[in-house]
Amino acid sequence: MSLKKTKYAEYIRDFTAIGNPFLLLLVGFCTLYSLPNFSYNFVILIIAFLINEVICSGIKYFWHKPRPNGQVFESGFEKIDAGSFPSIHASRIALVYLSLGYLHYLNGNTLPIPIFLMIIVIVGYSRTFLKKHFWTDVLAGWFFGTLQFLILVSFLLK
Repeated sequence: MSLKKTKYAEYIRDFTAIGNPFLLLLVGFCTLYSLPNFSYNFVILIIAFLINEVICSGIKYFWHKPRPNGQVFESGFEKIDAGSFPSIHASRIALVYLSLGYLHYLNGNTLPIPIFLMIIVIVGYSRTFLKKHFWTDVLAGWFFGTLQFLILVSFLLK
């Protein structure tokens, strides 16, 4: 592999790390801190995040679809990690960044919205580039994350 391709792969791997749960919650905390209703919205975001993890993990456990890289498993937790459908990275990044963008929009700040949307797309691309998921897995993850976001907007976020 050429040096140029190796560097590109490193950048893509770094982008996929944006979907890390701890980093997502840290970004959520930092971007919501200055907004009104910080405590309420952050707690709702954490609860929604946990529900998203449980739903997507359950789907991966009960309807196992192997990853493109053929990851093997021996236990139930490994089975969830080795599952490809849906992409939990894509689901959680859609849920969190759409929610953050919406809350900023409600407070008159539209600047981060295009950045959040680009991050959602780049993280989805990174999951397929790294052969962790098929595009259908990423699309399903975006669907579940967006659906949960729409439920939050309808009932809870303010």
